[in-house]
Amino acid sequence: MPVVTYCSYRSSSLQSIHPVIAEGLKQVQHHRQARVISLSFDIPQVDPLLALAELSHSRERHLYLEHGATQDAVAAFGTALFFQTTGTDRFNQTRRFIQQWAPKIQAYNPAGGADSQSVPASARFFCSFSFFPEGTGSGMDFPAASVMLPEWQITRHRSKCTLTANLLLTSETSLHPLLDRLESRLEAIERLHQKAWSPPNDYCPRLSLLQPSHLAGHQFKTSVAAAIKHISRRHLQKVVLAHAFDLVRQEPFQTLQSLMELRQRHPDCYVFSINNRLGKTFIGASPERLLSLYRGQLITDALAGSAPRGRNPQEDRQLAQRLLNSRKEQGEHRMVVDFLASHLEGLGLCPQYPKTPSLLRLSNIQHLHTPIQAVVSGATHPLHMVEALHPTPAVAGVPTQEAFEQIHAYEQFDRGLYAAPLGWVDTAGNSEFIVGIRSALIDDNWARLYAGAGIVAGSDPKREWAEINLKFRALSEALL
Repeated sequence: MPVVTYCSYRSSSLQSIHPVIAEGLKQVQHHRQARVISLSFDIPQVDPLLALAELSHSRERHLYLEHGATQDAVAAFGTALFFQTTGTDRFNQTRRFIQQWAPKIQAYNPAGGADSQSVPASARFFCSFSFFPEGTGSGMDFPAASVMLPEWQITRHRSKCTLTANLLLTSETSLHPLLDRLESRLEAIERLHQKAWSPPNDYCPRLSLLQPSHLAGHQFKTSVAAAIKHISRRHLQKVVLAHAFDLVRQEPFQTLQSLMELRQRHPDCYVFSINNRLGKTFIGASPERLLSLYRGQLITDALAGSAPRGRNPQEDRQLAQRLLNSRKEQGEHRMVVDFLASHLEGLGLCPQYPKTPSLLRLSNIQHLHTPIQAVVSGATHPLHMVEALHPTPAVAGVPTQEAFEQIHAYEQFDRGLYAAPLGWVDTAGNSEFIVGIRSALIDDNWARLYAGAGIVAGSDPKREWAEINLKFRALSEALL
């Protein structure tokens, strides 16, 4: 397959693409069926978040995902294909949409030699799911399930950057306007090379430490106490109760500047953003990976059991040791490990993981962490695993159905995308999904922050409320 390099587009590489797209248009006319041409270009090193800010429009769908620790980032915007659905069969319907279109994508090898440790920048289907399978119809949240093949995808792994253009060909597509648009986009990206992020001239950061009201705290602690009673009666082992904190101010929130703050404050987390084209954006910095699948190697994370960071190294070590020695926190963590392992086994996989958890230390909180690995055959689609693993006990509870009942009883808000899967699947079966925690839904000058705490036997309502506030603080400090 031909490879299109960035520098060649000025030396008539678009002319070499000309016959490829022309042949694709002939096939569309002959078979009377739309198809996608997916082209990858080496581009100079650019910041995908900067590209999202400069090249996308606020009223078009986008998805951004970055993990600073691995130096991976992807910005997807514009819509070549889009599908949404709802209901308990939403994962299967989303999977069928991807499988329906994957054979209709005429893709070229990613430009340049792919790093053996990176996922090639091939065409990716970007997916989001709500926590519960049915949408509320309130118009506030995103669809219960959605999948987008973006028109433009900018991928960075370390110092290597690639533009993938997914061009939808229909009976109404004209060749030369399509080539002109592609050339224009390449030139716009070239202008971003070595450009630094700079906020708007009228931008004035407004950092503030915000706290929910005493009434909110009282209501949450009352719900926790009631949940503890259910646990003591052995109706359930664990339930995760979340709280939503609404903020309204005169000026609109600056979501892109907030993402810049999140990436700087939380380099070990997955910084993400998804826009629904209606002015609403869901952003956050999640420490929790639901799954990463590359070349048949699966990794998922058990993340449960928390403690704050210390004010000095000695206090930090004491808090960490207390977390490692806590029977309550270890028991809560073991529920997540057992859940993930048993559900992977239910898919015919053989999960491997260490017997004892380690510590995942973040800027203001630390967690018990157990990575779980497995080898996956090509017969198991990534969305089969997403469906099997969502929701984990880290965001729902044990047993799941009983936990759902408690969540519906005590949470007075719609979770929407909070604590739900967000990620991508590519045409080769590689995939990455995170869990949308430590997050906020933003609409102009209104923001809703989400945070949750796992309630088990031995939980203390005051300590759980303190954990909620700790998580709120990390996010509110980045909202600009």
